[in-house]
Amino acid sequence: MAFDDDPDTNWNAKNLAAQWIAVTLDDIYLVDRIELVVAQAPAGPTTHLIWLGNGSGVRTRDTRLTDIHTEDGQTLIVDYDPPRPADDLLVHTLESPSWVAWREVRVFGALANEVDVSSEPHLLKTERIIENLVLPVQVTHARDGSGRLFIVEQEGRIRIFKDGVEGDRPFIDISSQITCCGESGLMNIAFSPSFPSNRQFYLSYTDRAGDLVVSRFTAATDLATADPATEEILLTVSQPHHDHNGGSISFNPLDGYLYVGIGDGGSDDLPPHESQFPDHFLGKILRIDVESSQSPYSIPPGNPFVDVDGYRPEIWASGLRNPWGFAFDPQNGDLYIPDTGHSQREEVNFLPWDRQGGDNYGWPTIEGTRCLKIPGMPVPCHQAAVFTPPVAEYDRARGCAVVGGVVYRGAEFPHLDGRFLFADFCRGDIWSLHQPPPPEGQSAGPVSREGWRADLVLKAFNIVSSIGKDEDGNLYVVVYQPGAILKISRN
Repeated sequence: MAFDDDPDTNWNAKNLAAQWIAVTLDDIYLVDRIELVVAQAPAGPTTHLIWLGNGSGVRTRDTRLTDIHTEDGQTLIVDYDPPRPADDLLVHTLESPSWVAWREVRVFGALANEVDVSSEPHLLKTERIIENLVLPVQVTHARDGSGRLFIVEQEGRIRIFKDGVEGDRPFIDISSQITCCGESGLMNIAFSPSFPSNRQFYLSYTDRAGDLVVSRFTAATDLATADPATEEILLTVSQPHHDHNGGSISFNPLDGYLYVGIGDGGSDDLPPHESQFPDHFLGKILRIDVESSQSPYSIPPGNPFVDVDGYRPEIWASGLRNPWGFAFDPQNGDLYIPDTGHSQREEVNFLPWDRQGGDNYGWPTIEGTRCLKIPGMPVPCHQAAVFTPPVAEYDRARGCAVVGGVVYRGAEFPHLDGRFLFADFCRGDIWSLHQPPPPEGQSAGPVSREGWRADLVLKAFNIVSSIGKDEDGNLYVVVYQPGAILKISRN
């Protein structure tokens, strides 16, 4: 109905920003122009994000119109050269002096027909290499040159495989000291950057009391097993609920610090607000120095909230719901954060290395591009401009929960180099996400092209709990049930 060619029609959100209008096209088009006819009183500065879907099922942030003066009847024009493939358009207004409204949304372009609008000429395939696992949630390596795969099972075991053959004993078994399952249990392993010499690694798990624990362990001299008795508890976070316990952990390859992702604690009722509380760990990513001489850890001096009253200095990012499977680019330290949605949106956030933390991703005020308007919110929707918007999102019709994730830097798939791979837990679709360089000669100004793009690279048709890689950069899909590891390969 937004294509009614009647400028007198007022499509009104009946509320202040942040609000959105979305248009689903009937096919994939090569779009060369978008026109937005403003309905606004009073006139004043506004900020908008234009999101595009390209047929992959994921919308990505494409164009930002920052602090532009708009008034009733004005037409905002965004031209695309070259044209962009699109089957889905969403205009997300972040700031406006009035209710968010539009008189007309116009999309110009040509039907793509048989033009290949995907940057992936063919979908990849998988090969089942390991079976008979019990609720696996992670596959990784130790950076020790051994060629081993370490597979984390949620019930508390870590099993070792090499060339598809399992070792004689588990690497470690802490099943007697955890709570499982659902969204509790053994979550993640992160090996020290100096593991071959110091033999140390870190686990995140839900203990018998239901609290999230991050601990350090020491492997045996042959690096083949580890004794649970070597545990040194570094961090315990009380969990108010059995959902969204989080627990992803990873070392940044550039700074050597341990990053800890923690969910918002979950709730059977309205979403909890702890993600916006600066004195709480829930709904945050923490950055801590676990390999200094200080016990249990030290605070990196570059953390954004060191010496800021009211803030826990460990906090690196906030406003998250359940950041499962965040990942660093091993080449440049950029951070990708998939964050599981509430009821309508699944999102992926991005924190470039040079921004050095402190971003707030908006939960529970914002779910992707959607404002929840929950009573008593610490940061209401009309202040949404303080949040960092995601770079990709998809609707719940496309799946149930976004999971991560690795940044690919291997040799087998050159077209995936530098891309973040993520998946949906229920549907099994796997996408690659990247930001192509801007066109040459693009000038800075109120209209800036961000050009994020997501491509569907694989349909796993399984319940996918994560994506991992080995030391050579080969990619693996972790199938939660029935427990298995799939290796991604060429067609």
